[in-house]
Amino acid sequence: MRILVTVAPQMYREALALAIHRERPHVEVMLAPPEALDGEVRRFRPHLMVRDDRDGAPPEVLENAVCWIEVLFSNGLDAKINLDGHTSTVKDICINDLLAVVDEVQKLIPEER
Repeated sequence: MRILVTVAPQMYREALALAIHRERPHVEVMLAPPEALDGEVRRFRPHLMVRDDRDGAPPEVLENAVCWIEVLFSNGLDAKINLDGHTSTVKDICINDLLAVVDEVQKLIPEER
């Protein structure tokens, strides 16, 4: 499974990636600044994108992932989660919520060899 984290600022990206790596070491996590989102999506082909509501990502970029989490910095730390076309909102998202989404995405993707 591949996860692309583009949340800004950089320290937030790094903290999220570290938390994911510690709890789900089998997952490949890539960090990129928000302005590189489009190019990294094409290159890395993530199953899950963790991004924020200020990156200006066009809908066609988001359609390339099985799931995306959009952290709503403009509304505290709530998050919109789009999981295989179904959108929900999580109030004050925490690492356990993020890991639960990682687990759900893992169930949706074919096992890679």
